[in-house]
Amino acid sequence: MAPVPSYLHTRNKRAEEYTWTSPLSTKINNTTSNPALSPTRSPAFYFDCAIFEVENVLYKIPRARLAEESSLFETMFTLPPGAGNTSEGEDDDHPIHLPQTERKDWECLLKLLFRNPISGPPEFTLDQWVSILKLATKWDMSTARACAIEKIAEYDGIPAKKIRLARDYRVPRYFIPSLVQLIGRSNPLTADDYKDIGVECALKVVSLRERYYDPNRNEGMFRQQRVASDVSSPMTPAWNGIVSEIHKTFTDHDEFYN
Repeated sequence: MAPVPSYLHTRNKRAEEYTWTSPLSTKINNTTSNPALSPTRSPAFYFDCAIFEVENVLYKIPRARLAEESSLFETMFTLPPGAGNTSEGEDDDHPIHLPQTERKDWECLLKLLFRNPISGPPEFTLDQWVSILKLATKWDMSTARACAIEKIAEYDGIPAKKIRLARDYRVPRYFIPSLVQLIGRSNPLTADDYKDIGVECALKVVSLRERYYDPNRNEGMFRQQRVASDVSSPMTPAWNGIVSEIHKTFTDHDEFYN
């Protein structure tokens, strides 16, 4: 075998002298070999999610957001696993079922809970706000419930529906203003109004409306037309007068005041 030229020995030696090792690779190697330096989970941005099933559709939702909004969900997430040592919500095969919950209501609630806080509450329709109020009341979500109550209050011209919502979801603040509107408006009660407020309540409203009927037929006016304009602003004499009559007539309806 021919001898290796001396200049190759020199080149190889210089290559060994100038071999460069990346600091990043050194750090990675040290981390790999040292378990104490393994990465930790962020307490704020490492999300623990739960799988829910609503009307045969699966949803993967961060547990923390639901737990901070509702003590019922917070308690649910702390329950020990059942048979098989697999907790509900851990995977698609073991979802948390939400019985008596409609998908349209559930998705409206999720859109509110996971909205961009900078842009404010989403633009929902009245029916969608009612969906949120329904589930927020059911699961004791005070913040979402308060938001829905405020938004629904902004809708005008639906006094009978507000009375029904007040009964169904315990919103007493809707009762008096809605009754004043029903009693003071010029249009008579409709079939839908009777359906919303019930026959007993409707008969009392009709009785109060008749007290405002003008017996002077010469003008051919139903006094309601004037009353309707008088009660457009709270705390006016006309408003307070009707409220006083409401309290006398609806003394047996505790839900109107509590």
